[in-house]
Amino acid sequence: MNGDLDVYGLDAANLLSLAQPHLATIDGDFMGSFYRALSSHNTPKDILNALQSASSQETQPQTLLNRLIDPYLSAHAHERTANRAGHKHALLGIDGAHLVAAYGQSLKALLRSLEPWLQPQKQRVDIQEILTTRLMTDLCHQINGQRQVLQQQQRIVAAIMHLLEQPIPINDLIRTILETMTSLEGMMAGTLARPDENGNLLYEMVVGKTFERHAALLAKGQLVPTIHGGTPNGEGPSGRAWRSGQVQTSMCISTDPTMAPWYDLAHELGYASLANIPITDPEGRTQAILTLYHSLPGYFRTADRLSIIDRLCWALRFAYTRLAHDTPVVSHTLRASYRERLVCGDLTMLYQPVIDLATGDLWKVEALARLVNSDGSYITPADFLPAFGAQQLRQLFARGLRQALMDLHRWESQGLKTSVAVNLPAQALTDPEYLEIAHVVLKDIPTDTKRLTLELLETDEIDPRQNPAAILAKWRALGVRLAQDDLGSGYSSLLRMEKVAVDDVKIDQGLVSTAAQAPHKALQFIHHLTRLVHDLGISVVVEGLESFGLIEAAAILGADAGQGYAIGRPMRATALRPWKQHFSFNVDVRKPQTALGAYAAMILHNALIGLAKDRPVLLKSLMAEPGPLSHYLSVKRLEATVLGEAHEKLCGLANKGPHTNAYEKTRKRVETLLCAQIQAEEATPTPNIGKNTDEGSASHPEGL
Repeated sequence: MNGDLDVYGLDAANLLSLAQPHLATIDGDFMGSFYRALSSHNTPKDILNALQSASSQETQPQTLLNRLIDPYLSAHAHERTANRAGHKHALLGIDGAHLVAAYGQSLKALLRSLEPWLQPQKQRVDIQEILTTRLMTDLCHQINGQRQVLQQQQRIVAAIMHLLEQPIPINDLIRTILETMTSLEGMMAGTLARPDENGNLLYEMVVGKTFERHAALLAKGQLVPTIHGGTPNGEGPSGRAWRSGQVQTSMCISTDPTMAPWYDLAHELGYASLANIPITDPEGRTQAILTLYHSLPGYFRTADRLSIIDRLCWALRFAYTRLAHDTPVVSHTLRASYRERLVCGDLTMLYQPVIDLATGDLWKVEALARLVNSDGSYITPADFLPAFGAQQLRQLFARGLRQALMDLHRWESQGLKTSVAVNLPAQALTDPEYLEIAHVVLKDIPTDTKRLTLELLETDEIDPRQNPAAILAKWRALGVRLAQDDLGSGYSSLLRMEKVAVDDVKIDQGLVSTAAQAPHKALQFIHHLTRLVHDLGISVVVEGLESFGLIEAAAILGADAGQGYAIGRPMRATALRPWKQHFSFNVDVRKPQTALGAYAAMILHNALIGLAKDRPVLLKSLMAEPGPLSHYLSVKRLEATVLGEAHEKLCGLANKGPHTNAYEKTRKRVETLLCAQIQAEEATPTPNIGKNTDEGSASHPEGL
């Protein structure tokens, strides 16, 4: 062939027009060579079948010959079409080595078929050279297309690794990972599912329009996958992934017998392959399943894709440490409805009183957010917070703060002056948008900022890389009070109290709730945490006070304020004034009226004795005083009981000092008997100190 002949030019077009009738008859040999070459590289048969039957012309190798012999093919069109075919072949799992071998075998078959037919020889040689050049050019463009697919995958891996370094809420992290993965070429959808109480996998996060339209359908009837084996719906890849803790794939859904229950739906949605990726905890137990759906078969069979999935598994295990493990399973549809209710303004704030434990005065109220159902019932934060990402959390803070300040002004206009506390996600110390929200709301509703407390939630971590101290200084400039919520519920709360200069801390109600069953442990925690916090010049609030005994114990142990059902349930803003009118307080820390109060007094008494051990005069004075149980036993008329007799014996041994074996043994017996008395008292429901004017949900109020 003349070296100056343009293989896409007029002369080439004329030669190919002469050859087309013959070349059109050799498709069988050409394709046979192509498939034999692919098979020699262990390309699975089901992938080859899918390749042959693929509806998109670019994915069918038999179009290769038609492309090569097209007299009117331009260089630009050839590059575009071959590059696109390279993308498709790469997505099907056919790599460059496969293509080189297949093209080589196909070229040999093509050239052999031309030898006995084309005459004269020069014409045959020219056509052979044209086809050889076009085929090699086609191969180069395809390999370049494959390289582009690989580069996209590398960018996706880098993006996911970068995501893990960002201080974003876990909901946003998982969703962004799904969105990032589904941006890969040919990826149609991604889901996150967890099992309900029956073991049926419920889709909680859905990315991809095809899946979103069918999410409700997939949650019904025979289409619900389950984590239990032994049934068709449990033997699919998702069930196997859950039970094994290992990635499970379906290379070609249409030929995978374990996907039989979902054949029709997968075909309707255009899903050809999928990968189920288990999210496991540090002990290897599966907690959720992330699934990716692709439009082509064989996508998840290549080493590079498996490497991406391995990295994704690692990323998800890391993310698991930030998941709220005990959050309820909330469907994608329900999550969407919660977000919609927030946007539409179906939010109300209930208020729970916080009282001064020294005087019984109303110290402040805590604002508690509730979404409102169409029937007027409330949706609690435990239900809707798992559905919220960073944007919704900001909206929740903005709307909640605005409503709380408006109610604060309304109470004052009615003669009730108090303060209000609003919960603040800890990411507000690294996200400047929260500070801007507070500025805007306080400008719209001018308020004495000393009457506003922002409570930092324990469940979130502060990322030190974001310089929270600098943002904290800006919050301080607003003049608001800052409080640490749920002190004692985690080690991080103690660290945060050291890093963040707060005005108040709230002792976690989880500690208080164990007081009836393990009073010594619970009350000692309250005692020591209160001393620790007071040493730092910070006020202490004890939440979860659901009995008069708990109120009395918290007051005796020195807490500044208390909050709980025995004081008042969460209530609408209009119910706060009636509650205050009926509220009464009758606690004297020197005269306990409950077993819990008496036990708390004993803890203080014993602590004083320990401090006075090297001061004989002071120790003698303490031992000579009536024990802390004396008033309680008298009020309850328990002097003649086993507890009363043990206490009398303890008083008799006091003059010999607290370090004798007899005294120590008797003291432990008194504490054991008092614990039994506590359990008996706490098992008997007691009315609120104030009239129960709760107009809200009967659910527990704690939360945002």
